[in-house]
Amino acid sequence: MKECTYLLNQHFNRILSFNELKDVTAIYNDAINNTNFIIPELDTLTFMLWAKREKINFGPYQNLTFFEISNRIYSDLVLLEAAEILFSEHQIKSIQLKMSNHSGSDLTIIDKDNNQIDGEAFNTAPSFFQIKMRNELKKFKDKSGIITFNSSALNDRNKVFLERKKIDFPNILFIECNI
Repeated sequence: MKECTYLLNQHFNRILSFNELKDVTAIYNDAINNTNFIIPELDTLTFMLWAKREKINFGPYQNLTFFEISNRIYSDLVLLEAAEILFSEHQIKSIQLKMSNHSGSDLTIIDKDNNQIDGEAFNTAPSFFQIKMRNELKKFKDKSGIITFNSSALNDRNKVFLERKKIDFPNILFIECNI
């Protein structure tokens, strides 16, 4: 049996309205803010190994390493901000977010015209942005879709790359999140 690592499935494993999104976002933020996390005092290399190997509990996650939890939380934050943007700027009717590590689309919306549109979300370093974006774009081909990502990944080179992709993929809504 697969070990449970995400503690908030009951809040996110469903279709959400805008008001429900606000409620579950508050629950998510509380899970992080109410965690008493103490960084162990170790020499640098020992700490780095600890961060990669030692399973801990933090916020909405349990039984994962500090490194894994950090990656998941920052991807979750992109998803949560993108959902807010989709409701406020694109008047969607509902959204389902697939938080944590999973297979399939990261988000599914019902737009104002009752169309179902799938989306992908990621948080990455500038050095991996183009690789990650190419991999996400392959999932859509000619379909409509949404790709959301952290704006901190956009250095000058990646901004030019993104502008080209917006032209090449007119059916994709690209959303930058300030994470």
